[in-house]
Amino acid sequence: MGYLILSVLCSVGIANLLMAFNREGKLGMLPVFLGNYLVAGIFSYASIPSPRALPPAFDLALGVVTGALFLGNFWVYQRSIVINGLSLSVGVMRVAMIVPVLLAVLAFGDRLSGWNLAGIIAGVAAFGLKADARELRNLMWIGGLFLISGLTDASLKVFKELGSGSEPAFIFVIFSSAFVFTLGAILLGRLPVTLKSIILGCGLGLPNRYSTVFFLKGLDSVPA
Repeated sequence: MGYLILSVLCSVGIANLLMAFNREGKLGMLPVFLGNYLVAGIFSYASIPSPRALPPAFDLALGVVTGALFLGNFWVYQRSIVINGLSLSVGVMRVAMIVPVLLAVLAFGDRLSGWNLAGIIAGVAAFGLKADARELRNLMWIGGLFLISGLTDASLKVFKELGSGSEPAFIFVIFSSAFVFTLGAILLGRLPVTLKSIILGCGLGLPNRYSTVFFLKGLDSVPA
């Protein structure tokens, strides 16, 4: 359970950093994401035990897909914070846990105890109490955030069940592929990249990486 608490703290920290970055004025977010994935990828590579070998084909393919989901999730998350506010966006992202929970129960046979169900109910209730519905400006961004957040977390459960078990290599594939996708989007859009954006993004790299590390470790002891 401790790992899940750490994962949530990292996630909330990321949301507050994104909110702070949005106050910086006209700051290009894709360059920020580029710095984020650069740092997350470097630290992920350094954590792979030697000798470093290419992951199995399934891990590689799933990691690339998950990297694309990570980038999409980050972008939708940031846009939703701007449009719908911090509390509502964070709340929807947390309630999106329903997607991996349903996947785990229906596809992988996870069993939920009474405590697990009570926790899920408490989480949804907390969202209803704390989220300010008056902040809702665009339902499309909220729906997109719910869907892509749920799919992102669900992809980690798929790796736990079907992957090789080499978490450091899988995490490296996620963040390195997200870096490549981000760089490609910047080049295709011919977006300006400033040193300030890269440096700010580097500050996101470690909490972003560790939110994933802690979530995967949490799956070892707590049903999805």
